[in-house]
Amino acid sequence: MDLLCLGELLIDFVPTVLGRKLRDVPAFEKAAGGAPGNVACGFSRLGGSSGFIGKVGNDEFGHFLEQTLQGCGVDTSYLYKSDEALTCLAFVSLKADG
Repeated sequence: MDLLCLGELLIDFVPTVLGRKLRDVPAFEKAAGGAPGNVACGFSRLGGSSGFIGKVGNDEFGHFLEQTLQGCGVDTSYLYKSDEALTCLAFVSLKADG
């Protein structure tokens, strides 16, 4: 393994419409987030060998994140799925100009 990343994984809920306050957004799209996971995924997509160390909830969002990393070719054997914690969720607010 060339790169082992340690840190957070989370679900970003990104508005489907830009420039509105979160309370006024009609819908969100889920996306895998967390800088260490993004680095591991990007590195693997560029041909490197990477792994991820971290913890997510043993819930649907945690399973989504694990599958996303695996889909990028990231080794998730050190990803702990906790029955006592929930996967972190973040609602992203974007201005109309990005």
